[in-house]
Order: sequence, then C-alpha cells, then structure tokens
Amino acid sequence: MMIETAPVEVSRHKCLIYDGHPSEQLPVIIPLLINGLRENRRCLYLGNPEMVEMVDSALEEKGVDITGEIERGALILSSDRGHLQGGKFDPQAMIAMLRNLIDDAVHDGFQGLCATGDMMWELGTESNFERLLEYEALLEQVFREKPLQGICQYHRNTVPEKAVRDALLTHRSTYIGEVFNQDNLFYVPPELLLESRHGTARDTQGEWMCQQILRIMHAERKRDEALAALRESEAQQRRLAEALAETNRNLEQRIRERTAELEGANKELEAFSYSVSHDLRAPLRHISGFAEMLKEHQGNPPDEKSRHYINTITKSVEKMDRLVADLLIFSRMAKSEMHLGEVHLDQLVQEVIRDLQPEVEGRDITWMVGTLPIIKGDKPMLRQVWVNLIGNAVKYTRTRAKAEIEIGSRTEGGSRCFLSETTAWDLTRNTPANSSVCFNACIARMNSRGPGSDWRTCVESFTGMAAGPGPRAPATKARLSTSRYP
Repeated sequence: MMIETAPVEVSRHKCLIYDGHPSEQLPVIIPLLINGLRENRRCLYLGNPEMVEMVDSALEEKGVDITGEIERGALILSSDRGHLQGGKFDPQAMIAMLRNLIDDAVHDGFQGLCATGDMMWELGTESNFERLLEYEALLEQVFREKPLQGICQYHRNTVPEKAVRDALLTHRSTYIGEVFNQDNLFYVPPELLLESRHGTARDTQGEWMCQQILRIMHAERKRDEALAALRESEAQQRRLAEALAETNRNLEQRIRERTAELEGANKELEAFSYSVSHDLRAPLRHISGFAEMLKEHQGNPPDEKSRHYINTITKSVEKMDRLVADLLIFSRMAKSEMHLGEVHLDQLVQEVIRDLQPEVEGRDITWMVGTLPIIKGDKPMLRQVWVNLIGNAVKYTRTRAKAEIEIGSRTEGGSRCFLSETTAWDLTRNTPANSSVCFNACIARMNSRGPGSDWRTCVESFTGMAAGPGPRAPATKARLSTSRYP
C-alpha cells in the first residue's frame, strides 16, 4: 500500500462555509471572479436575485465593467433554475450541463470556466440534498478532467446540517469564513465516495483511512519538530541573554574599578599640583619680601641702578606667581569648566611682549604685530600659550644679532589662524641667516563658527627641527585648537 504524505497542491474545487448575512461571501467570491476575468475565463455566478444584485454592485465597486464583460460573454450573473426539472435535482444532468458550459467557453476563446454559486439556490429544496454527496463527487471528477475552477457556497443559515458534513468530505481545500485550509483532512476522494454509495467499496476505504491517519501523524511530527526547534531557539536566546547580562555585570565592575583608579589618580595629581604650587610660591614670597626690604634700606636719594634691579626682581616674581597660578588652572582643566570671556588679543600680546622685556634687553629685535581680533576664550590659558610660544621665538633667536618677530592673523579654509614668524639676520652680510628657517611660533585656529560661540580650549605643543643650511635651530610649533560646546 503506497501512502503519500507529501504536501498536496491547492485544489481548484473549493467550498466556502460561512454564517451570517449573504454579504459574508463577498471577501472570497469577488476575488475569485475578478481573477477569473483577468485569466480570460468565462465567469459564472448562480444565486437568488438579491445575491446576484449584491455581487453585481460589489464587482462594479472594484472597477469591473459589468456591461462590457457581459456583452463579450465573459461574465454571467444568473438566477436561472431551469436545471431543476419539476423541482427535482438530477446530479447526472447537472454535470452534463456543466461539461457543455465548459466546452462552450473554450470554443468561444476563453481559457475555461470559473463558476461559483449558492448551493441552496442550486439544489432547490432540502430533499434534493440527499444527492449532494453524489453530485459533489461527480463534480470533483469534472474539475480533474476539464479547465474548471470554482467555489461551492454553503450558507449554514440555509442549508441542512448534513450538507456541511458532505461539503467537508468532498472538498480537499476549504474556506471557513475567510480562513483558508489548503489540505482538508476530512476529504475523501470521489472514487471512494461513489464506490461506497453503490456498495462496491472493498479495502480502498480502509487504505484511505490509514493514509489520512499517516498524514495526521506526519503533520503532528512536523509540528513537534517545529516546537522543539522553537524551544531550542528560546533556550539559546536565554543563554545569550544571560551571557550578555554577565558581560554587562563584569563591564560595570571594571568600569567602577577604573573609575576608582582614575579618581585616585586625579586626587593624587591635584594634591601634587597644590604641593608644587605651594613649594614654588614660598620661595617667591621670600624673594619678594627681601626685595621690599632692600628697597626700604636704599640710600636717599635712591640708587637708580639698585632700584632698577629691585624692580626687575619684583616683576619677575609677579610673573612667576602668574605662571604658578596658570599651572593650577591647567591642573584643573580635566575637572573645571573654562571661564570664558572676551579677550582682546592685541592687548594680550602687548602684555606678553612687555613681560619679556627683561629677557630681550640689549637685543636688536623688531616686533611687527598686526591687527588681532577680539575673541571669546579663557584669558589665562590664551596668555600662557602666547607666553610660551613668543618666549620660544625670543629664546631661539638669542644667538643672532638682529631678529624680526612678526605676529598676525590670516584666514585658512574658513578658519582664523594666528601665527608668529621669526627671522634672524647676519649683520656681517646684511642678509637673513638661515633664511629658510621659519619659526611657526603660534598657530591658533579658533575655528570660528559665528559670533557668540562658546569655546573650550586645549593646547597641543610639539617640537621639530627647521631645515636649512648652516647651524640648525630648533623650530617650535604649537596649535591652539578649539571645539564648540553646545
């Protein structure tokens, strides 16, 4: 006995079992008719006049040209019950008439027939439903032999209860309402039904029953396999979730440990900064105090040279005190917000140059300071940048008799760039010595983004060697970069 458990194809002979108002058939029947028209099939609908009018309106709402389709013979909406001779329903006569309709459709150039109808209207009376099983079995054979597709409609409010059972026995594919079941397990092949009706069935029904049981068992096995796969997938998801949670816990612990280490390092750095600033300021206070004592013990009139020396000491102490204060500011950068305000770069650069006068006294340096704008930034930090960088320019030209230090600004790629260039001169030949040496002492990119922008400033310094003939001098380059806070 050969038992096939492979999935079956969708049958072209379907049934629709529905409750409620007759309009409940429309979601299934209207797509069938529209699709039949698109496939160039002659479409037949059979029902009472109210149903016919309802289907007509529904097709028209879907954009079907009812008149045109009827005129070309593609659509037949009928309430004709001429097949009921004296109110009796003859399955054999009905099947013969249906075969003729299919042949006529093909003869007229259509691909076949697409038929649907209300079974209560088609069979007429409840007594005629005694022959429903025979009719549906014969009809199933026609679907196999002819280019026919269709849906038999069973309105449970009107057909006998037995009719629903017979419909399930004779249709492999069914609609229960709008829910489609491709493989109806209650289906029995028409050969078995006809053999049973005529008393000629032998072992074929038993074989079919075994086949149905095997199909059910096959479906259950597939279901169990799917459930097992689903359970395994859920278990794997749980394992992954637990692993992820464990990873997050470990990560949080590591973050806490690293945070504690960083906080400890910051505290140590802060303590070191305060210690250094205190250790540096104590000698400064001593120097300043002794300078004041010297000033008080000067003769009268005061010695101009001594007074000059004392003033130089006092200014140097003040400068060193500012440097220590700036050192504290830099040590707090990681924790503190910048104190932003308007900074007049012209004034700031001139202050730095004045502070450097003791270092350049007796030297021939020409200062060329261009017009510098007013910007928004942290003044102590900007001052420290100019002190370091202009100081480097002074420092690395100290071996030259004559030097020019030019400070200005220009625009590069939409950004404001501040720079200082230094040239040393050889007076013996009155020409620039190492003229290829360019000290980019300060390149401060303010990345202007419009007025009123708030800036956070950081300083990045690096050194290199300037190229050129003769002795090499170190070239320093520092970038004052800024980024905008929202």
